[in-house]
Amino acid sequence: MTRDPVAARYADAMVGFLEAGGRLEQSVEALESLAELIRGHRELAQLLVNPDVEAADKVQVIGRLLGPAWSDDVRACVEVIVAMSRAEVLPEIIEAARALVEARQHIVHVHVRAAHPLSESLRSALVRRVEAREQCRVRLTEDVDPRLIGGIQVYLDHRVLDGSVASQLRALRQRLKSVRVH
Repeated sequence: MTRDPVAARYADAMVGFLEAGGRLEQSVEALESLAELIRGHRELAQLLVNPDVEAADKVQVIGRLLGPAWSDDVRACVEVIVAMSRAEVLPEIIEAARALVEARQHIVHVHVRAAHPLSESLRSALVRRVEAREQCRVRLTEDVDPRLIGGIQVYLDHRVLDGSVASQLRALRQRLKSVRVH
């Protein structure tokens, strides 16, 4: 969740509005596409914060970029944010809105770093175990990092479960340094 209070307030209002319209998930997905466009295209980000460009023109450009995902609900949300001169925090607002939706749906993100790609059976077992422990649904992402040597690191919310060989070697090194030899 974003730490920006402005983004959090707009996200809360946006989710409430989209939820009332009954197209919450589809609208948030369209908005996430917009956030990716803004992050990936510096020119678009500059256009959105340019005070010389009218808010209606900014909204029209976004509408053309989103194409079929540009629903009335998405347009209304973007219009309010752009009209209130908050376009510079639009990606953060969208990120905060996604986090609110996932919290309401009891979805938690689990990020796994491993020295080698996870097998499908290990990935499935890990998801089942976290879902049972946390009483939620899991969205798992995975990175391969050969520096871990072996094992895995699991990032769950603000917790890290570190079962990597590299971590175990660091812990052993620290224990050996603390041993006094006479």
